[in-house]
Amino acid sequence: MMSNLPAQAEHSRPTTQRAEHNQLDAPALPPYEMRLLRNDEDLAAVAELVTRRTTWLAARQLPRPYEGDVGVLFSEQWVEAVALFEDGHPLGCLRLHRNPSLSQWETEEAGSALQLSLAYSAPSAALDKIGRLMTLWAQDFAARLDMTWVRCEVSTDNLSSEESLRLLTHAKGCGWQFVRFSRDRGGRPLVLLQLPARAQLGLHALIRCAVPIHPGPS
Repeated sequence: MMSNLPAQAEHSRPTTQRAEHNQLDAPALPPYEMRLLRNDEDLAAVAELVTRRTTWLAARQLPRPYEGDVGVLFSEQWVEAVALFEDGHPLGCLRLHRNPSLSQWETEEAGSALQLSLAYSAPSAALDKIGRLMTLWAQDFAARLDMTWVRCEVSTDNLSSEESLRLLTHAKGCGWQFVRFSRDRGGRPLVLLQLPARAQLGLHALIRCAVPIHPGPS
């Protein structure tokens, strides 16, 4: 009996080695996930993110891009609100508009567009990094929708010329292209930004996209 023990131990070694090998070869999960806001918990987390960002702006005497309770705008029934999550916590959020009116874009090159609005990132996050990741995701998602453009209209109603320039510099750092200044139907000033829809090869290794290509009924 004793002579069999070494043989049994030796025989079990390849199985252990295969298990260890399989663990090492297991693909790493993406660190980020882009998904819809699913429930009240998600909405509360995004509302807190927006509140922290607006408090951060106020503490530095910087103007808020939008007045009022912006967090509520993510919970409206008709809104398709998404957020970039890491370890279950939102780092950034925005609203998607798959069929925008694009009334401000009549002089630009025609083409279908995915429009974004109310983009915010957590004040504790690397602002340009999160903004850049959400921008790359939007380009890739628009390409998957067979759209031509990703577009954004940013209000500069309560911004000085210096603050507007700072905003454009940040947008450029996130990858956006400045189109022109405009005004909305109420006469308030806007900055028009856009990017071509473009598949981002390798982005799936960074961001798991759980936003449906074909949204279900609301």
